[in-house]
Amino acid sequence: MKVKSSERFIPLYTVRLVLINILYMRKETSLLIFILFISFISCAPGKTTMRVMSYNIRIGIGMDDSISLQRTADVINKIKPDYVGLQEVDSVAERSGWVDQVRELAKLTGLKPVFASATPRSKGLYGIAALVKEAPLSYKNIALPGIEEPRTFLLMEYNDYILCNTHFSLRAPSRVESIQIIHAAVKEYNKPTLITGDFNMLPQSDEFKLMNAEWALLSDTTIKTHPSVDPKWTLDYIFIKNSDKFEVLNKVVVTERMASDHLPIYVDIKFK
Repeated sequence: MKVKSSERFIPLYTVRLVLINILYMRKETSLLIFILFISFISCAPGKTTMRVMSYNIRIGIGMDDSISLQRTADVINKIKPDYVGLQEVDSVAERSGWVDQVRELAKLTGLKPVFASATPRSKGLYGIAALVKEAPLSYKNIALPGIEEPRTFLLMEYNDYILCNTHFSLRAPSRVESIQIIHAAVKEYNKPTLITGDFNMLPQSDEFKLMNAEWALLSDTTIKTHPSVDPKWTLDYIFIKNSDKFEVLNKVVVTERMASDHLPIYVDIKFK
């Protein structure tokens, strides 16, 4: 995935020198030099930033009890993430109108879709998904336990980092086991690893402490995310692992109360 480059510093005297030289050159030569100079500025090494979003979309059902993927896409398009991890996504299920939801959202946002099924549901599939600016080199869909229903963990590999998404069980024992499975799954990768998700755990819980022991929290836990109309609990998080060379520029809980029963969250992270 291509991430946005931050502003590059080019010394003022360098700019002056180039412009003076351009003034005294023939038109064709000066144009070529100018193009090369602009290319140098745009390609110069710089720090990179990434906007990472997590959103439980409740299969597109809003607080008015109607399904609108356009409304969901509008939320995503306003935030403009490089990557968004989605939870509660249907794939060609009767209850949501036989729509391949992540592919439809991909069309509406211009992002690339990845779907990870957790379980059959309503004559189709149900699980989690990702929308990304650039397709991963490969991805894995790893089953997680859920006493009430099966859960899953999506791991997508890129050249320089890993992107993950998950939706944990409502039961604490299943969440603890899920964290152990995730820890084992990412151990083989020695590169920055980001995970988004509806973890169904509170910041003061034992499961959160177990997760936070190996992952650094990026998102804001002080603002509650569920239910969207009157939030009482923080359930949605973004974490990072295998990197201490980063800076969190923004961490935001978006007050979009109608599109789902969860509030979307995102972080802007700069890699040093």
